[in-house]
This record gives sequence, C-alpha cells and structure tokens, in this order.
Amino acid sequence: MLRLIGGRLAQAAVTLALLSFATFLLIGLMPGDPIDLAIAGDPRLGAEDAARLRALHGLDRPLVSRYLAWAGAAVRGEFGFSRLYAKPVAEVLGEALVASLALLLPATLLSALIGVTLGVLAARKPRSGLDYTVNFIAFAGVSLPSFWLGILLIILFAVTLGWLPAGGPPDTPTLAAWARHLALPLVTLTVLGLAAYARQTRAAMLEALADPWIRTARAKGAPERVVVLRHAFPNAAVPIVTVTALDFATLVSGALVTEAVFAWPGMGKTIYDAILGNDYNLALLALLLSAAVTLAASLSADLAQLAIDPRVRT
Repeated sequence: MLRLIGGRLAQAAVTLALLSFATFLLIGLMPGDPIDLAIAGDPRLGAEDAARLRALHGLDRPLVSRYLAWAGAAVRGEFGFSRLYAKPVAEVLGEALVASLALLLPATLLSALIGVTLGVLAARKPRSGLDYTVNFIAFAGVSLPSFWLGILLIILFAVTLGWLPAGGPPDTPTLAAWARHLALPLVTLTVLGLAAYARQTRAAMLEALADPWIRTARAKGAPERVVVLRHAFPNAAVPIVTVTALDFATLVSGALVTEAVFAWPGMGKTIYDAILGNDYNLALLALLLSAAVTLAASLSADLAQLAIDPRVRT
C-alpha cells in the first residue's frame, strides 16, 4: 500500500512539473502578451513604454528563463497577482473554487445518488418497463448537450414562467437566494451526470447478479434485498467508485459550458478567461490545481478499489 502511494506521488510530481512547463510554453507562444493588451486598452502607450514594461515584468526574457523564475516563486508559495482581476492569484482562485463547489458538489452527489439507484432498480428487472425507462433517461442524458439543456431550462423557467433567475450569483448572500440561482444549473448538471452513473451501475449489477454465488444466496433463501445490496452491489461497486472519484475531480476544474450559459463565476470560466487574457499566473495555478486534484482522485479510486475488492490486491 505504502509502495503504491509513494510511487503514485512521485508520478504525480513529475506529471505536474511537465504539465506546468508545457502549459507555460503554450500560453507564452500564443499571439500577443499582457503588454499588447495594455497597449490596446491605452493608445497613449508607445513602443518605448511597451519595451520598458516588458523589461519590468520580465517578458523580454526567453520562455524557459521565465518559467524557471515562475516555478521557483511557486515552490516558495509566491503565486503572484492576477492581471485580469488585479488581485492575488490565490484570492481569485479561492472565490472561483467556492462558486464551483457550491454548484458542482450538490450536483455530483445528486447525480451519484439518483443514477446509482436507477441503475440498481433497472438491473433487478432487466427488459422490463422500468429498465427501458432508465435506459432511455441514461441515453438522453449522455446525448443532450449541456448548453442546449441549460438554454431550454432558462427559456421555460426564467423567461416563460418567470419562476427562477436566468443565472449569475445572487446579490444577497441568503440561503434562499443561493437556492434560486443554483436551481437551473444544478438541474442541468444533475440530469447530465446521472446518466453515466445509471449506465455503469446497471451494467455492473447485471454482471454481478449473474455470478454463481448470487444463485447460491438465493437458493439458501436470502431475501432479494439482501441479495442485491449485500452480495451483488459490493462486487459491482468497483467501476462505480472509479466514476465517482473522477467525477469529484471535476469539482475543481469546473464546468465551463454550464458556467458560461448561466453566467456562473466558477473555476471553468475563470480558467478560460485567464488563458484568453494571457494571465499566466492565474491560468497556470488553476490548471495545476485541477490536475493535482484529478491525480489525487485517481489515487483515491485505486485505494478504494483495493479496500472493496480483495481480488485487486493480487
């Protein structure tokens, strides 16, 4: 166990270093830089001013030299300031992370709870009306684009009925205001997310219910509820745990399309704006944070599989 954790941590460190270097180079090779954007916003700045500002911020140095300077500061915990928001990078990411967690955490939990329940119910009665209904819901959820479903919900509940706001964070920090503003994006992400859980759970449960020990448990007179929950579900939980762990990794990377449709200031929109605006400090730290959480979620899924299924240990 410790050998697995140590090896994966070493791989994660190398992966994050390579990812930060590749991301820094790609952003640096994009046309324009922050000084060009500043000149476009203030025509009074001339070529001499641009050269002085580039030298002041180190933008006249080679990309590799600039990366090493940034990496050294990041290792010391100095992440710099965001050019777009005129705030420390950590403060900007903290606000975006809170917004993403407020939206994606309940959506992930609801998706997992509803999707797993539907998958188990469908597997108990294959080729029944319930099974066909769950399959239809799952395929519809996989096929629907998030922006299309979000726009439909806005047209129905915000424009036509006027029950809920179309998007954006609430002006008043009350629980009722947050609930109203989160309702439509939460429904969008839940409907799209539960499809994967339902399909994975149904497939895994059908395979587990066909195993010989399930027939033995039924032959001994075990109730169907005990057979499903105690004998079949633990054996079908390995792929479900993997999907859940990777789904939780998206809590930090955000949901760009949904956040854009509902004007939600989460991590996805923040990363997108930072890359387009050549905000090196913000884009790099946000992408590295997302990658680190994804690697941690993958390791957590492997450890959970070791704890659930003894066969994986061999």
